[in-house]
Amino acid sequence: MNLTLTGFMGTGKTTVGKELAKRLGWQFVDVDRLIESSAGKSIPEIFARHGEAVFRRVERRLIKQVTCGDEQVIATGGGAFVDPQNRSRLRTVGPVVCLTASPKMILQRVGPTLARRPMLLGGPPVERIQQLLRQRAAAYAKADLIIDTTRLTIDEIAERIWDVLGPWVPKSWCYLVRHTQRLCQRYGGKYVVVMDDRIVSVGATQLQAFQGVRRTIPSRCEVGIYYIPSSQESPVAL
Repeated sequence: MNLTLTGFMGTGKTTVGKELAKRLGWQFVDVDRLIESSAGKSIPEIFARHGEAVFRRVERRLIKQVTCGDEQVIATGGGAFVDPQNRSRLRTVGPVVCLTASPKMILQRVGPTLARRPMLLGGPPVERIQQLLRQRAAAYAKADLIIDTTRLTIDEIAERIWDVLGPWVPKSWCYLVRHTQRLCQRYGGKYVVVMDDRIVSVGATQLQAFQGVRRTIPSRCEVGIYYIPSSQESPVAL
C-alpha cells in the first residue's frame, strides 16, 4: 500500500509528504526529483530543451515504476494526476490526497522560485495559476480526499490526512488483501472473511455468529473484508 499526495505546486505536497512518511515509517518519494535524476537535467531544462510532451512521458514511466513499490508516501508534480494512466496507477496502490490552495496563496508560496516553474510562463503568474487550476479541477476532484491548505500549517495538514486515512494503514494484526478485483468477481454481494490462510464467503446473518470481527480494509466494491484472529473458534456451520 502507498499514499499519494497530488495537487498544484505550492500546496505543501513535499513538506507534508515527508512528515507523513516519518509518522508511518515509510519511504518518501518525490516524483519530480526522480525525473530530474533520471534525465540528468532540471525540470526547467527538460521543458526548455525537449518540451512538455517529453517531460510527461518520463513522468508517466517513473510513476509506473514507483507504483510497483510498497509502503511509500509519493508526492507527484501538479500535472501528473491529470494523466488517466497515472491516475489509475496511483489510485490502484492506495489512497490519493489532493492538496489545494487559493491562487494568491500559491503565488505567495512559489514566488521566490517562479523562474524554475515552466508551467507558469506565458502570462501574469496569478492568471496562469487560475487557468491551470480550472483545467485540472476535474482530475483533482477524483482524489479520495481534498484538503485546502490555504490557512493551514504543515502539522495541521498532516493531522487532517492522518485522521481520515490512518485507519487505512494496515496494522500488525491485519493482512492486506491485494486481489480484491478477483474477490469481487467471485464473492460479489457477500461478505468475505479472512481466517488464517482460508477465505470463506458468508451471508450477513452468519457473520453475526463471529465475535470481535474487525473490518480492516475499505473496499471499492460491494464486498466487506473482515479478519478473524486465529485464536478465535470458527462456527461449525462454515
